[in-house]
Amino acid sequence: MSAQAPLSKTPPQTAAIKVLVVDDDQLILRVWRVILRSDEFEVTLCSNGQEAIQILNAQRVDVVVTDVMMPGIDGMELLKRIKQSKPEIEVIVMTAKASIQDAVKAMREGAFDYLTKPFVEIEECVNRVRQAARLKRLHDENQALRDQVDASPSGALVDSVAPAMKQVMSLVNQVAKVNSNVLITGPTGTGKSAIARSIHDRSPRKDGPFIHVDCGVLTKEFMVSELFGHAPGAFTGARAGAKEGLFQAANGGTIFLDEIGNLEVEAQTRLLRVLQDGVIRPLQDTKDIKVNVRVLAATNADLQQAIAGGLFREDLYFRLKVIEIKLPSLNERREDIPRLAYHFLRRHTARNGKTIRNISAPCMDVLRAHDWKGNIRELDNAIERAVIVESADELGPKSLPPDIGAKEAAGLSYDPMLGQVDLELTMREAMERAETAFRVVYLRGLMNRYKNVAAAARHADVERSNFRRLLKRYSIEYEKGHVAARGEDDDDDE
Repeated sequence: MSAQAPLSKTPPQTAAIKVLVVDDDQLILRVWRVILRSDEFEVTLCSNGQEAIQILNAQRVDVVVTDVMMPGIDGMELLKRIKQSKPEIEVIVMTAKASIQDAVKAMREGAFDYLTKPFVEIEECVNRVRQAARLKRLHDENQALRDQVDASPSGALVDSVAPAMKQVMSLVNQVAKVNSNVLITGPTGTGKSAIARSIHDRSPRKDGPFIHVDCGVLTKEFMVSELFGHAPGAFTGARAGAKEGLFQAANGGTIFLDEIGNLEVEAQTRLLRVLQDGVIRPLQDTKDIKVNVRVLAATNADLQQAIAGGLFREDLYFRLKVIEIKLPSLNERREDIPRLAYHFLRRHTARNGKTIRNISAPCMDVLRAHDWKGNIRELDNAIERAVIVESADELGPKSLPPDIGAKEAAGLSYDPMLGQVDLELTMREAMERAETAFRVVYLRGLMNRYKNVAAAARHADVERSNFRRLLKRYSIEYEKGHVAARGEDDDDDE
């Protein structure tokens, strides 16, 4: 059997699911070719474990379906080698009913699921392959997100796949080339500082200073002095020598005036002169100083209302608003939530000495669905909190702040449709996500009712060890050691 050329590591979401079926029974191979005959799948067949390994080394495979009993390298050995060399590939084992213990052993060794021969429910076989492929794709997406964040950690806040944010970045790229003043507006926590920095870094001034000034923390008494400097002894408490202001410090570069609406009236007048004439005059000085500074400003306030109330100069407003960049809320760019979440995960694991590298699928669904009133800043805080309290090797819903993940962690209703539907998904992928959400609801509901694995597994008519595997797969925690209703010991028997 000829090997195909290697494919890209992370295929597009519309790529066919690549399935490798391994069985020494030619009839079974023909059955699988018929079962997976649609364009949804790309099927490769082989009759032994050695040939399977050669294929796996030569091309991308999403799911392996293998018989357990084969001559030479049997299914259990093949599973072991796959999990050692390519752990992201999901494996489904096939076994006769008489050898169900082999299937249970395979699950413990990392198999995704098992099927018993002869096959009765064909659609169930197809669904198992789809579910395994979905888990493989999630792994690929997680790895791609980690690679992107590692490659460009500072760009994660502005690099976007959301249409609303793509328009913003198109405008950023245009205004970066010129020296015009820019007013950046948008709700609190939408990343206005990151946009300002991005404009500077893309501009001819990128090698000059970038001075970030939070006007909201400058006191009225010292605002003018901090921005424009002062002459010796200009006021009580002033240093003996002259003080250089932040506009002088930014000479040749960019000054970013964050929360410009808090700027004191005298400072507004002096700023207007900088924008008109390119000069500053330090407090209590008689000489003007020429400065070459580009001014970027940001606000989440309604400056028109401030103008009407006499708190902001209208002429300054129009000077600042040569170009306005309006940032969308995080709810308007939900497509970016996974990328942003991994950016913050990387940052906070490094700060806190943690080794968490993954965000579980249920946790990511909660993040996608949440109403982010605090925008990117709220997401940042949520991930920081989750990193601090998480004890596992990936973030789960329970580690999120109570107002985000409390209901999910308590086993109550879980509705991933609370947020906007991800229109980047195909209908099949959206349905798979809905199926995953249903499984989470069902399993958490049973555990919430019975508080006991054995009783919940008996209700679900699922073998107990397989039920535990499902709980682990969907990041559903439970306390071991409870006694079941019929007196069984519910400790791990694996």
